[in-house]
Amino acid sequence: MRRFLSMLVLSVHALACGWSAAQDAAVATTPATSSLTVRLEAHNGQTQFKIGGPITVDLVFTGAATGYSVDTDVNPYQAPGDRVYVSPDGGWVRSHQSQTGKSLNGNAQVALGSEPVRVPVLISRTISFERPGHYEVSVASERLRLTSRFDRLSPLGDCNPCAATNAVGIDIAPRDAAEETELVASLSRELEATQGRERQPELTVSQKKTMQDVEEQLTAGDSSEEGQKRMKNLLPKLNEIATERMAAEEKREADRLLAGRRLAYLEGDEAVRAKVHFIAADKETGDGEQIGLILVDGLPSSLNKQLQVSLVEAAWRDPNNLPADELHQALRAARELARDEMVMIDDWGPEEGRKAALKEYQTDLEIIIGTLPARTESNRAQTIEFLKRIGIPNPFNQETQHP
Repeated sequence: MRRFLSMLVLSVHALACGWSAAQDAAVATTPATSSLTVRLEAHNGQTQFKIGGPITVDLVFTGAATGYSVDTDVNPYQAPGDRVYVSPDGGWVRSHQSQTGKSLNGNAQVALGSEPVRVPVLISRTISFERPGHYEVSVASERLRLTSRFDRLSPLGDCNPCAATNAVGIDIAPRDAAEETELVASLSRELEATQGRERQPELTVSQKKTMQDVEEQLTAGDSSEEGQKRMKNLLPKLNEIATERMAAEEKREADRLLAGRRLAYLEGDEAVRAKVHFIAADKETGDGEQIGLILVDGLPSSLNKQLQVSLVEAAWRDPNNLPADELHQALRAARELARDEMVMIDDWGPEEGRKAALKEYQTDLEIIIGTLPARTESNRAQTIEFLKRIGIPNPFNQETQHP
């Protein structure tokens, strides 16, 4: 049973009925702790976007009261928890559920003090804009917590009570087809270039010389005072090399995530092909799986839903690909979207649809099993491991199934 505190009593009638521009100056507060507020702001001041671009706004929490923390987790592995509201009706669709009552990442909890806590919310994860125009967006969130117990102060559920923000106006402009085609090609090149964690930049001449000196010193095993002095002098240079390479790796990952987000929400056929390609990319490289999840989140933005289904089904059947969780999640999402349904989060919908969903999943696994002879030895071994660990009954995990 989920247990929620109802201390954050808010006036949310307007939220249930839709937002209006008159709410721009409003902020949510708690009567018990009126110094606590949450407001919505434009991320980096940006309110102008193009169709298919990632749209981010900031939740800003303020309050001098002690004993409260903010959940700042924005990991794409987590299902979206913030519920986004848009007005007017029309021109947009809700593409994903919001999942409430999620487990907490303790490392992402930030104590609320004298300084505001700002959390970026990628609203494109749950909202797809289909037409250009002016829209007002607001957010309900359960990120505010009691630090002592991590109790949620703002359960969403039916959004009463919840932490409701003001509305922020955004403008969505059309995107030229030629511009999108060029952008897809550019982003694809960037993702290909940064694929694989082993692709570290080459050492400079001076760095190579430092590494060579260290190797020679270690090989010589010179423990004399002079040898120890030489090694001590080399240590700062080693630290500098490690720092530079760590910074380069962090930049590579940040650039890759940004490229993935920019590709995810584009709507044309070339974008669909690129998304499916990278979702199905070989996981043997150890590539970060966050890109796959970001691209799966972006599938609802694609206009050609039937092409999307065909491409994902072909990728699932391809013995050159590994049947990773992200790929099957994409397959399931593509089918739901082709049926004009919202993508479900960790749920197979109403009870009456669960048996059909289970049967469909088992059929997908039968397809994978049928491709085993065509797979390489390494691919086949990893595919069998995938079949063993999943919870859906199949010939490779029967020993783990209980009656």
